[in-house]
Amino acid sequence: MRKTGSLLVLLAGVLALTTLGTVVLVRTVSSEPAATERTAARNPSPPPPPSPSIPPTVTATYASRVKDSRAVVAMTVRGTNAIAYVCDGRRLEAWLRGRIYPEGLVRLQGPKGILTGSVQGTNVIGAASLDEDSLFAFKAAAVQAPSGLYRATSTVRGARLVGGWIVLPAATRSVS
Repeated sequence: MRKTGSLLVLLAGVLALTTLGTVVLVRTVSSEPAATERTAARNPSPPPPPSPSIPPTVTATYASRVKDSRAVVAMTVRGTNAIAYVCDGRRLEAWLRGRIYPEGLVRLQGPKGILTGSVQGTNVIGAASLDEDSLFAFKAAAVQAPSGLYRATSTVRGARLVGGWIVLPAATRSVS
């Protein structure tokens, strides 16, 4: 009995939303386009403000410690391309590559994880998941050199080595 009552309430809500959507759609379609065009011709509206997009010439680096964790995260952006490095200094680390989308949304991925977030002013706010047990939420501020993300690659005896390190601003460093 209880499941049937919940189902009926859900169906009633869906029906109400569908009816309301149909009424709004009918009302919008039935409005007189000629009057709207005459008004627009007399009072031209200004162009819409530019979207908060990331210009293709942006170059920025963000770095921060992850709150309540040993992990650090850094991301470098060049135009719409981005690369990030996340590590905890012990067992978890990942290089992630991807894009910054026009609205400032970030989506990076690699063989060892994924990072999603958004650029908000001079900060990147997001989360990185490096395995099923780890989720690192972060807010990283823009940093200036020598702080930032560094990567070194080399081939030694046929093996490709990749090293990464993050230099945080002096105010956020601590001795451990």
